[in-house]
Formats: sequence, C-alpha cells, structure tokens
Amino acid sequence: MPQDEQSQPRRPRTNTGERETSAGSQYAKTIGKSVDTSTRTDGHAADLFDLPRQHTSTVRRGENPKALVPRATSAQVSPVPIQTRRQSQQPDVKNPPRSPRTTTSHSPERKSTPRKSIHWLVPAGVGMIAMLVLWMVGSSVLAWGVQRYNDYRYGMPRTFQTDAVVGHGGDSRQHPSHFIAMNLNRQAIIVEFMAGDPAKSVSYVAPVYIAGDGGDLAPITLEFRDVTGNGRVDMVIHIHLPSQDQVSVFINDGTKFRPSTGSDKIRI
Repeated sequence: MPQDEQSQPRRPRTNTGERETSAGSQYAKTIGKSVDTSTRTDGHAADLFDLPRQHTSTVRRGENPKALVPRATSAQVSPVPIQTRRQSQQPDVKNPPRSPRTTTSHSPERKSTPRKSIHWLVPAGVGMIAMLVLWMVGSSVLAWGVQRYNDYRYGMPRTFQTDAVVGHGGDSRQHPSHFIAMNLNRQAIIVEFMAGDPAKSVSYVAPVYIAGDGGDLAPITLEFRDVTGNGRVDMVIHIHLPSQDQVSVFINDGTKFRPSTGSDKIRI
C-alpha cells in the first residue's frame, strides 16, 4: 500500500442518529438558554424537545431546526390550581335569607268539550211520549184495580142488595121490602120482595142494554127517592160503566114500579 494513502486521515462516519442528536443539541442551545436543565431528572438537554419523527431515518439538509415545534414532556411543571376563597359566614343584613317557597302542584284541567245544542222539540217530544206512556199505564192499572174492587164487593155476576120502605105489600120499617139488582148478560134485572116476603116477589127489567167495553162487569146499584113530586118513593137504577154511568128511572104507582115515559116529569 502506498504511503500517501496511509497518511491521509480518514473522515469520521456519522450515522443518522448522531446528526439528529447534534441538531437537537444546537436547537436547545439556541432557544433554550432561559430553561434550567438542572431541574430535569435525566440531566440531558436533548430530552426537553423531541424532534418530530420523520418518515425516514435521515435528516433533510437545509432544514431549519428552529421551525420545529417542541413537544411537551412529562417533566414540564403542571399549573397549580388556585383555591377559591371561602366566603365569610356572616349573615347578610341587607338581603336576609328567604324561607323556601311552598308550591302546590295542580293537576292539569281537562278541557271541556263543547256540548252540541239540542233542539227544544226533542225534549218536548220525549216528555209527551213519556206522559202518554204513563197515562196508558196508569189507566190500565186503575182499571185493573177497579175491577178487583168490584169483584170483592159485588162478586160475579155483579149483584147489589138493599132494603127500603116503598109502600108495597104492607111493608114498614120493621118489615121493609128487599131488593136485589144484578147484571146478568149485560141486562139490568131487579127483584123486589115486598115486605121481605119471598112469596110476594116482583121482577123488573131495565129497558137499557149495557153496551160497551166491560159492560158485562158493570155493577148496578139502586136509589129510592121521589123524582116526580107525587109523594111516592121512586126507584132509580144506576149502571156503573167504566166510561160513564147510565141511569134508568122506574115510577112508583102505589102497588109496584113501572118504567118511566115521556109524560112523566122527572127531576133527578
């Protein structure tokens, strides 16, 4: 080997890691004069700033290390939180504490839906129908009650009996004449026992046919009074129909009764 080649000094080889370390040291010396490196735990100034990691292991030439943004490490001093000053416990005279307000919860009111107006003829018609039904029911109940009363009092067929002094057959107050009136097949029939003697009986048939609904159940009653004004007691027959009463008059001739005529002056 020639001597010239041996005498030339060899250049020291620097790897990529040394270049990065020297660049970081130079940047730390430039802008980190005011930073006290003695407070660091590791004692190395290069740890204050970490250069951003490149995509490659080489550092580009001409790159300004001052443009690199330092990254904060865990060795930086964290700010101490400032404690808030406690307020004095002295009562405020101007603004005394207010007592808690008591409130009552109210349930939400339900909105009333407007009612539809009803024409006045509707309740009027309903009332009339109700009255009609009530009248019909009441009439039926009344008729039923009257029939039950007649069944109890007059029996079947309807029969009525009474005593009266009419001046026939020598009757008197001690021995009055006995009369029986009955409704037999819608015909009013009266039987007279003069002075109460069955041997002196006389029958009369009223010239009136009992027509209409319930005519066969109409009771017949007798009334004795002077309707002609001749001083003799006459016989008045009352036929009690459900709708109205029918009247038939028999005139007393002194021995018996006869049907009245148009020439008789009757005042009932």
